[in-house]
Amino acid sequence: MKERLMLSMRFDTASISTSWEWAGDCWRSGSSWISPYDHPALETWSARDSQRVVFQVRERAPGQPPRSPGSPELLSPRAYNEAFYEATSWARAHHLIEITPYGITVSTGAHAPAPVYLTANRGILHGHWDVTRLRSAMPNQHLDPVEIARLLALTGHYSTRTAWQGISLLTERSSAWFHDGELRVRMSEPARHDEPRELAPDARVLDGYERLLDAVLADRHYVPERTAVELSGGMDSSNVAMSLATRHGPVLFSGALIQEGAAGEQQKRRREAMIRYAGFRDTVLRAGDYLPLDPRHAPRVQLGPHEEIYIAGHSRLLAKWKADGVLWAAAGVGGDEMLSLPPEPHPPLAPSELPCWLTPSTFEALRDQESGIPPTPPISDSTLRALACGAPMYLRAGVWPLYPLADPVMWRFGQWLPFPWRRNKHLARARLQRLGFAAEVTHPPLRENFHDVLYQALARFGPTAIRTMLESGSPLIDGKFIDADELAAVALRLEHQQPTPQDSMVTHVLRLHHALT
Repeated sequence: MKERLMLSMRFDTASISTSWEWAGDCWRSGSSWISPYDHPALETWSARDSQRVVFQVRERAPGQPPRSPGSPELLSPRAYNEAFYEATSWARAHHLIEITPYGITVSTGAHAPAPVYLTANRGILHGHWDVTRLRSAMPNQHLDPVEIARLLALTGHYSTRTAWQGISLLTERSSAWFHDGELRVRMSEPARHDEPRELAPDARVLDGYERLLDAVLADRHYVPERTAVELSGGMDSSNVAMSLATRHGPVLFSGALIQEGAAGEQQKRRREAMIRYAGFRDTVLRAGDYLPLDPRHAPRVQLGPHEEIYIAGHSRLLAKWKADGVLWAAAGVGGDEMLSLPPEPHPPLAPSELPCWLTPSTFEALRDQESGIPPTPPISDSTLRALACGAPMYLRAGVWPLYPLADPVMWRFGQWLPFPWRRNKHLARARLQRLGFAAEVTHPPLRENFHDVLYQALARFGPTAIRTMLESGSPLIDGKFIDADELAAVALRLEHQQPTPQDSMVTHVLRLHHALT
């Protein structure tokens, strides 16, 4: 096993036993194996008694030497129980596998920077962080209509469901039990959420925010000289970057995709101010050079249905960092949700509000779109979904992601804050303002997003991509998820430069089509 994985596995119940050996890069027992991710951010641990064996892959504690991988240590039943309890209580990201006479249990912790997908077929359990790797284990795959409908309508959820029936995501704090060829997933208990608190007269909110963010970073093992930060210029990544700069000085790398037009020029000025402050070694790429749908940047590997549409540029940035020796990348994922206000209830979207190419079958499947969603997680559904979607891109590059704003500790702090500190990200902006940054950095007048890049990609490559899809066939058409005639009409509107606002969503149809084929 030479793959670079946090965790992949294959269990053949016909030959599995408690006799496992470390084979240099994986644990093996007959035709079964467990392959941990080979990265200095992680360590492995394993133990056994006369009837049970347990394996753990987990994020290291800072300042501690890593555990060396090896064959499971033989313990007494009592010592095994104590070690197992300690392993399940690990406060950082981890995956745990236990094999007993009663079956195989796979579980995961509260932090979820890397996903595990599971499927069982013909008495064999398969697991992988890349959902596309499991398709070969399911020879007669069928699309999951609910998940496909959610992806097409852009109403996705963090869920056990995937694009294929029979393949499940192991959601945070959940476990899966495999016995007699059957796989059962047990979801986590609901997490407690807090209400805003009243501030004391002498409360120093910014000091508390800085200390807490620093403490979250201090609780992760990383090497500053081999760490980069995704400094787009947004409030979230900027605050993470400034905390890293305060901790370590000018030894880190930074990088970003730069937008087009006036917003891109503003983004450059804002980033340059922060890089002068921090002294980062910076790498920038033009987003317009890595347009979605551009055949010149077609990925060399199959991408999962949930992976981001701007992956070409981000993957190139990761490759440049890796060439410079970067092994960790920090990002601001989770910052939006950490400072969000409670959502207002709203009714489900009516068919008239959804893209015209969705079929009645897709609308029908959306009626069940709440299924497979775990109980209330410690952080938001959308943050967990972003972590699961983004991880494969990092893991393929050999880079371990750091998401300090997605830590449940930061999330609880955000829930405690009174609404004025959360509205319009006042806390994040005030922190940058206190560091001395100008108004253009803290309150940029122009919105910096990928909308112009997306429309440019659609105008240049959309019609050809749509017609190629229609001519070659698609499981989305065969499964009656989308209407081919309506999709052809989108191609005509794009060609005549008369797109509707909804036509921009066709990019996600094309992205999903390529993932499924």
